[in-house]
Amino acid sequence: MNALTEAVQEAIEWMALQRSGQFDAQQQQAFHRWLATDRQHQQAWQQLEQRVQTTFANVEGVSGRMLAADPPMRRRTFLRGALGLGGLAAGTFCLTRPGWQLAGLRADASTGTAQRERITLADGSSLLLNAQSAVNLDFEGRKRHVQLLDGGAIADVRACDRDALRLSSRLGSASTAEGRCMMTLLSDEVQVWALQRSVALTHLDGSRITLGEGQGARFTRGGIERLGTSATGASAWSRGMLEARNQNLSTVIEALRPYHRGVLTLSPDAARLKISGLFSLDNSHQALAAMADVLPLRVEHFLGLWTLVTLG
Repeated sequence: MNALTEAVQEAIEWMALQRSGQFDAQQQQAFHRWLATDRQHQQAWQQLEQRVQTTFANVEGVSGRMLAADPPMRRRTFLRGALGLGGLAAGTFCLTRPGWQLAGLRADASTGTAQRERITLADGSSLLLNAQSAVNLDFEGRKRHVQLLDGGAIADVRACDRDALRLSSRLGSASTAEGRCMMTLLSDEVQVWALQRSVALTHLDGSRITLGEGQGARFTRGGIERLGTSATGASAWSRGMLEARNQNLSTVIEALRPYHRGVLTLSPDAARLKISGLFSLDNSHQALAAMADVLPLRVEHFLGLWTLVTLG
């Protein structure tokens, strides 16, 4: 362990002690001596203090008293997590608060955490937005264009005298003159499903395929690949449910994050576990508890702001 890492660990111990509510004058003097003995101690303390403040600067109700309410071991775990997450945690938390989505700031329509919303389009069609989703709309003239910026959406398309409705993403688009289709943006791919009638897909590279009713495909940077999983399971979020069929836990947690208030992190060893089941999206804590019932997981909550899922 290098000197700076040791200094950071010592800084965590000092902050945990300060936030315990039992920090007396003698300990305060010892803390100042620790700071004065080494410049690396000062740097470590400033780093930890800045990360904790930045991570939860915009979160109402966070205070030393809240940290004091946690047992010492949990308090230290929280501080280590805040240090490790840093700005990432701050960004993630802001993005999971209603009205804070960066995409939502530039979108014609958007939803917040744990919020689904149906909107009526100019042609009489409708769009159901998943939680933490955002779209731009262009219905000028004959056009029917919905650009999905974040999250997922189901388009119920009515036949009319306009062009086919085009649901587009960063990797490709789906078009249908009438019917029902779904698009979901994931970290490294875009999934599309033909829920009713056929849907024409066009990749950014110009390649095309047509999906029959009930079929799905994914856009990747390399092209279009058909999916063999269930359209019913993929669209379960529209009913407030999360359906998993022998999926990696990482994929399931990614689908749950838009419904979870605060930062939700998953350890790499737990991410590789496989899980099947039907879970409630509208109660993310209940869903996590149900997952822990079928897998060897430990689910820990810190200050109601950060949830950590690890192997139990």
